[in-house]
Amino acid sequence: MGTIEAVCTSKERQTRKISRDRVTLLKNHGIEEDAHAGAGPRQISLLSQSSLAKMEAKGIDTAPGCCGENIDISADFELRTLLPGVVLELGEEVQIRITEIGKDNSDGHADYVIEGNIFPNEGVFAEVQTGGGIQPGDCIRIREDSQFRAGVLTISDSTAVGEREDFSGPAVIKLLKKNGYQACRYDAVPDEIDVISNRLKLWSEDSSIDVLFTTGGTGFSPRDVTPEATCRICERNVPGIPEMIRLKSSEITDSAWLSRAAAGIHWKTLIINLPGSVKAATECAGFVLKILPHALNVLRGDVTRCGG
Repeated sequence: MGTIEAVCTSKERQTRKISRDRVTLLKNHGIEEDAHAGAGPRQISLLSQSSLAKMEAKGIDTAPGCCGENIDISADFELRTLLPGVVLELGEEVQIRITEIGKDNSDGHADYVIEGNIFPNEGVFAEVQTGGGIQPGDCIRIREDSQFRAGVLTISDSTAVGEREDFSGPAVIKLLKKNGYQACRYDAVPDEIDVISNRLKLWSEDSSIDVLFTTGGTGFSPRDVTPEATCRICERNVPGIPEMIRLKSSEITDSAWLSRAAAGIHWKTLIINLPGSVKAATECAGFVLKILPHALNVLRGDVTRCGG
């Protein structure tokens, strides 16, 4: 769960947006009296303060609406890793559906707002499904469209810098959707223990997902530190899950016994390490999906007694 920090509008296109005390969102249109409102997938725009902080770190002064965004969200709720289709609830009545992450800035148009504009890389567009009023201080949360919400984090140096396309993460997301899970978050990060653990912590603590799968970084390479990053933040380890994965995987390949994958709980999110290859990641995720519903119900507090 995050917080709305600012709501902004502009009367003309290609001008900075101005912070307002309160705005009204109109269904299938956008913010009332905003120049960028209208039918289509880009009815409103959102940016997280964690993104603005990256601009500040480069010495760029920022302010609400400085990147052309309508809504600024608190830094503890990451926007750019949300998947298109996710529905967000704003305040008491507004619902918006994520349509696009970032935008093409090949023509440099984003720089008319502010030099170094980070919105093309980390901003979010959405369409209004249910209108109403919002203001700074209102909560923002992911609407629960299915029983369980999931996130997938790929751990790979080459994927994180765009040198290699990720196939494992999207394959696990496809498997999750096929099995009725609501896929909410996805990203790729390098094999750096601090980066991995910080992302696992952020996603777990914003109450956006019930289960978080990682892919990659579970082997013997000096750069394979996913289990260490996972154990660093988990209050409780869940050794049975990786033990079961290794046992079942060993029936397919003996190298399964070399996996150092871990699993554990941080806050109310179950974190599970998967291998990096598409085949192994989807096989191992398939093993786990059979036992997850009961585990997640208990973790949520929906089940207080187990067994007969």
